[in-house]
Amino acid sequence: MLSKSPIKQGFIYKAASPTEVAILIVDVFLILLIATSMFAVTAKLKATAIERQLKIQTTIADVTSDEINRSFQAMELVLIGVSDYIKSQAIEDKTALSDAMSTEPANDLLRARISGLTFLDALTVIDETGRVLATTRVWPTPDFNFGDRQYFKIMKSMLGAPTYLSPPLIGRIAGRPNLVLAHRLTTASGKFLGVINAASEQAYFTTELSNIDLGAGSVIAFILNNGTLMAQSPSPPSGQPPETRTPPVYDTAALFGLPTAGGLIAAGVLDDQQRYTAVRRLANFPAAIVVSVAAKTVNDEIRRTLLPLVIACLVVCAAIVIITVFWSRQLRRDRRQSIVQYHQARTDMMTGLPNRLCFVEWIESLNKNNPVKPFVLYFVDLDYFKTINDTLGHDVGDKLLMAVADRLDECLGPLDRVARLGGDEFAVIRMGVSDEGDALRFADIIVSAVNRQFVIEGHQLNITSSIGISLCPRDGRDLVSLLKNADLALFKAKTDGRGLARAFSKDLANVADTRRKLQIDLEEAWELGQFYLVYQPIFEATGRRLSGFEALLRWKHPERGEVRPDVFIPVAEETGLIVRLGAWVLEQACKDAMRWPATLFVSINLSPIQFRDSVVEAQVYGALERTGLSGDRLELEITESTLIHKVNEVQSVLHKFRDSHIAIALDDFGTGYSSLSYLVNFQIDRIKIDRYFVEGVAGKPSSQAIIQAILALASTLGLQCTAEGIETEEQAEILINGGCSHLQGYLLARPLSADQARQMAEEAGERVKAG
Repeated sequence: MLSKSPIKQGFIYKAASPTEVAILIVDVFLILLIATSMFAVTAKLKATAIERQLKIQTTIADVTSDEINRSFQAMELVLIGVSDYIKSQAIEDKTALSDAMSTEPANDLLRARISGLTFLDALTVIDETGRVLATTRVWPTPDFNFGDRQYFKIMKSMLGAPTYLSPPLIGRIAGRPNLVLAHRLTTASGKFLGVINAASEQAYFTTELSNIDLGAGSVIAFILNNGTLMAQSPSPPSGQPPETRTPPVYDTAALFGLPTAGGLIAAGVLDDQQRYTAVRRLANFPAAIVVSVAAKTVNDEIRRTLLPLVIACLVVCAAIVIITVFWSRQLRRDRRQSIVQYHQARTDMMTGLPNRLCFVEWIESLNKNNPVKPFVLYFVDLDYFKTINDTLGHDVGDKLLMAVADRLDECLGPLDRVARLGGDEFAVIRMGVSDEGDALRFADIIVSAVNRQFVIEGHQLNITSSIGISLCPRDGRDLVSLLKNADLALFKAKTDGRGLARAFSKDLANVADTRRKLQIDLEEAWELGQFYLVYQPIFEATGRRLSGFEALLRWKHPERGEVRPDVFIPVAEETGLIVRLGAWVLEQACKDAMRWPATLFVSINLSPIQFRDSVVEAQVYGALERTGLSGDRLELEITESTLIHKVNEVQSVLHKFRDSHIAIALDDFGTGYSSLSYLVNFQIDRIKIDRYFVEGVAGKPSSQAIIQAILALASTLGLQCTAEGIETEEQAEILINGGCSHLQGYLLARPLSADQARQMAEEAGERVKAG
């Protein structure tokens, strides 16, 4: 493929003399076949084999650590649930704890908590003296005291986290090795009350690890951060019986000192062999998964592969040395320096790909052919790449660009070309293609390649790419036309949702012109005051009493008529008009809300642009101050895309709003990133279920499952939940039964004008007064 070396494109050779070309060819062969073939190829194949093996190890470690982490998270949730139940009983001493938990119904409650969790063997409740009050292993509860257990002492010390993962120990009730997760029980005032622990048999995890197909010479282990072995397959040799066996402790400095991609550990760390090893820590617990394969196994495979290559390279190198010994070294050295300078001028130093200059020369050289040979130009742009730079730093961003360059290079055919134009933009030229369908199919290959997960410095990154396509000569022959048309197609791909490929058509040129006119009309609409607000009523789910209104922006153009918000708002965000519009919406909606009864709130949508321009705080407080509306009557709706830009700044602003009793709602929950950390870190008050799921709740099991999960999550976190787009009684009934707190949709009421909203609000207030 003609991608990573502009020199191969023929730019140097065309200006070189026959003698220089001959010397250059000999020199290249000398360097490549002597140095590269004898050393680089050997080293590369060896490194590739090791890298491939380490990738296998890291993939297994990633998947296994995630699975075990989820298992212990489930155990922790059970422990927290029981702890919360005990707190809800207002228990303040060990006598009350004993009275509450030493009964058969309490034992049945504990059994119900672990039903369905096959990996969780037993729950045990222990009072502050170490006495066992209840255990799901047996009823009635035997007389045991666990006060001497290490986990009990740590919990009783009131130091550290409320949950502790214990090293393996022999269960006194069942008599088998167990892995124990303990959780501290405290009174409402914070006094130590006892411990509840969840025990899983060590054999369960050993069996789970043994079910993973690792191949010969491999070991997979589950260890604590201090190196204590929790489970391993195959099991380590031991001369002790199981009931007295002390788990081995591995060298954590050697294991945790490995890079993210894995590496080689010395003999004596896991056993008496050197091993290629990958380690992945559990996300939520002080433990890790270790996956390794014996270095001898890998080296044997490498030697079998390299032997014929080494012999062939030695034979070729010997022949090259004999041929090139008579040529002038000085001329070769001068020529090499010229090539390097030429190459550097046309190479992107970060990715090793050709740069914009080289790309322009490609296009110009192709257009010199008469007749012009058909080819396809692809503009590849990474979606939301700036977010990665802003959140993880430019070093991670640069490495991601290099990884993307490698992915693109892998997609190319022998005559295809790829270049980095700058930033997160790449260009691909594919020769001999004149069919749009063929061009789009290849674009889908690029999209799929970029969509595969990247692991950069331990960060698992998922990005998408948008692609614009122009075909030569159909969409133009000169550089300017091809670039402009590919750029228009790229814009179409982004506006259609990103992660897509679009080919240029004449319609796109018309759309671009239409969009430019829409931008002009928007500015004129702002100057002439053509925007107005309508209010969508929000009702309490139980009783369907009016709770508030959502303010919705509308635009009526004298010629276009009613312009849909999904048409003009993205354009307003692109031009920055949304900042002025957002300030007007805030003040007008707050002003209208002052005409409603004080029990009703107003919900207002904020654009991510208002946060990025750092104006939203002043706009919100300014609107409240000028209208006199109380902060506890204002709810601000944000989207998940708002939260991934300038995370610290957004979090700070939202915390200030919360301090002013302004509620925060997360709009369209479930359709974007849906990170649960947003609900905690940004202190969200309400989540709004997108109408897409509501539309399918009555007929799609998948939508029902998602809504049930969202409602359960909202209930657990104490969040209010509003379902949008309610159009049938069946939808409303399902959502009410699921615990949804508020409803919104055409079934209940359509958007109203300001006067109509005021009338509905006043009538609702009168009904409240009348009882």
